[in-house]
Amino acid sequence: MKTNLFRTCLLVCCLTVVQLVSQRVWAQTATASMSLDQLKAIKAIKVGNLEKDTYFKSGDYILDRYEERPAYVFNYSDGIPRKIYLYKVFTAADTKELGLLAIYENGKTKETKPFVIPGASADRKAWDAYIDDLKYVGEKEAGLMSALGFVLSREMALLMGGGSKEEGGEKKKEEYNFCFPADAVVTLANRQTKAIQDVKAGEEVMAYDARTRLLVPTRVQEVTFHEKPNLAIAGVWVVPVQEVSASVSLTKPVLLEATANHPVQTAAGAKKLGDLRNGDVLYRFEGATQSVSAWKVAAVQSTIRTVEKVYNLTTEKGSYLINDVVVLDK
Repeated sequence: MKTNLFRTCLLVCCLTVVQLVSQRVWAQTATASMSLDQLKAIKAIKVGNLEKDTYFKSGDYILDRYEERPAYVFNYSDGIPRKIYLYKVFTAADTKELGLLAIYENGKTKETKPFVIPGASADRKAWDAYIDDLKYVGEKEAGLMSALGFVLSREMALLMGGGSKEEGGEKKKEEYNFCFPADAVVTLANRQTKAIQDVKAGEEVMAYDARTRLLVPTRVQEVTFHEKPNLAIAGVWVVPVQEVSASVSLTKPVLLEATANHPVQTAAGAKKLGDLRNGDVLYRFEGATQSVSAWKVAAVQSTIRTVEKVYNLTTEKGSYLINDVVVLDK
């Protein structure tokens, strides 16, 4: 009886906090109403590496780690570590915020359980599905409801002013739309090149297969562009790894330009361009050897120039080459 009462209290607490969080968060951002079908699609998204995959696109949605925070970790007396990973969910087409995705992980079994938290304006059926998940899924896993309840309560406290804030009391909001300047050079499947502004949907470009570490052709599914005054473009210079240890560098450093939030492929996994540091390893196609080799970041500049229009490609393989450097879809 006491156990059932406790679980009921946790359920009510979660629902109350979620409603308050959704009202506070989605009142500050461009939002869309989540439907039941969207909730089911988001719930089905599989995250390959919860520690490293902090920002990626899956089908019609973009997942971005909430406030770039690491997982919440809970160590209970039963010796089983539990984690909660929290993501913001956006529509890929227009980057409107739909809600949150909380992923619970049991540290012993490694089993994960996703909970899609709708925004304040979501369809009632989406909210009903979320409530059902809390009751029928959450209650079956010991420790899940208390962990999730703590995470949501803490985030609500921070939103209400219980934690540190940035830039005049508002959380810094990242721009999700911006990618490459119009003159960024894309490597086509036939090894020719073309400015990204001239690439069309249906064309074949080169992509990188991280499993085989080989280049493969891929078809461009969509080309998107966005216009905004004074878009900041960051730059990183890379040099061949083999020459880093040599006394004299024979190769001129290669410049990769993009907005700071665009993901690139590194030896440690996906990273945003703005998060790269000297020594990070990227991958670049070398025409002379017709192969992909490792290149290290030699210098980073947060703003190298500003532009008015930027472009992004969506490909079947999820990657392509800019200036022969492997970059990832948004």
